[in-house]
Amino acid sequence: MSSWKIQRKLHHVYLYSATSRRLLSSTCKCGKSLQQTSVKLLSTESLATAIHPSRTEENDSNPKAISLGDVYANNTVEERREFKHSRTPSQLILDHFDRRYGQQFGSDWGDIRAALMAPKLNGLLLNNFAQVSTKVATILQEHGLQKVSDLCDISSHLNWWEEGETIGIQNYHKGTESSLKFYIHPENRHVWFPKLKHVPGQLKSYFLQGASSLLPVLALDVQQDDSVLDMCAAPGGKSLALLQAAELGLLTSNEPDLWRRRRLAETLQSYIPQEILQTRVDVSKLNGVHFQDVTPNTFDKVLVDAPCSNDRSWLYSKNSVGMKMRIEDRRHLPQLQASLLRSALHAVKPGGTVVYATCTLSQKENDDVVEFCLRQNKSRIDVINLNNFSKNFQKIFRFDSSTRYGQLVLPHVNANWGPMYLAKLKKIDT
Repeated sequence: MSSWKIQRKLHHVYLYSATSRRLLSSTCKCGKSLQQTSVKLLSTESLATAIHPSRTEENDSNPKAISLGDVYANNTVEERREFKHSRTPSQLILDHFDRRYGQQFGSDWGDIRAALMAPKLNGLLLNNFAQVSTKVATILQEHGLQKVSDLCDISSHLNWWEEGETIGIQNYHKGTESSLKFYIHPENRHVWFPKLKHVPGQLKSYFLQGASSLLPVLALDVQQDDSVLDMCAAPGGKSLALLQAAELGLLTSNEPDLWRRRRLAETLQSYIPQEILQTRVDVSKLNGVHFQDVTPNTFDKVLVDAPCSNDRSWLYSKNSVGMKMRIEDRRHLPQLQASLLRSALHAVKPGGTVVYATCTLSQKENDDVVEFCLRQNKSRIDVINLNNFSKNFQKIFRFDSSTRYGQLVLPHVNANWGPMYLAKLKKIDT
């Protein structure tokens, strides 16, 4: 997800990214709060600490401060794992979560809170373009890992959507088995796999990510020869999964931030053969809000994995300046998210679909963003019902029963995936 930030001052809205200056088009208004205001650029040099605290924490004046980078550079695998799993969450952010999420989730917040502070789980996506080594196959077998498609019986029960289906209508038909080979422990236990280093010209055999990250890709339901836009693609996990899921006509993998785009390109080069990268993948750098103007009615499907509060990573932030700034910024993120979703709905073809996703629990960044875009385009957009879709995954994930438009995976100590919100929208064919 792109690390965009918004800062308001008087009647101006300032938008900045991690390493470059980007202009949010003043024509892409997203509500009264942005109307009749000017949008300016900020130099991010002075804001580096707030945006990327991990880059500056190791230079903190506190001689006892230890960065995660130092631990990874100087310690054994076991010591690194112990450090990562024993990190202390920020009390400032916990207090903020208690106020906001305590009100949103009520009595359920205690269990969600405990899960957020526990080590998160990772799954393993096998690379269809690379051979699986004997070592990897042995680890899969010894730890008893299983494919998500087998645990959820996706091959026989995964239901996709018929034409015209909207919220409240329950007409489904069977889809085809997903080609994604994603493995987790059947009892949601943590299994450690080493991270593979990037070696130019050599394809990696697996990619590590949370299992809930698979849901937006499955919900998008890409088919052969589809033209697909991954609007906020870095660091590249969902672009990679999209390319594994079907032989796409073209994947536009977009990331406006230079530093994150380099990481995206490295991810794709590490997993995808050059002939596919050269003929079926376009790595672009456009500000997502401009797709509606540059490529209207162009893509069969669009994934908006939107910049968000990212509750898990934010919880362990150690930079006090950055934490306070993010609490303020968080109030304005829905404006950017709505602009991106609105742009995606213009960029997709009539009859095409858009999946909007975040990794936050915030209702304001999830259902409320979808609701705002529906109000702006109510005659042109249908919401696809994901209730049956989520039922296929109830053996693995805990879902929030109170969402109105999408599905939200809630972290739980016995199923510590997420948070991951997803909603699916269809552009009416006129």
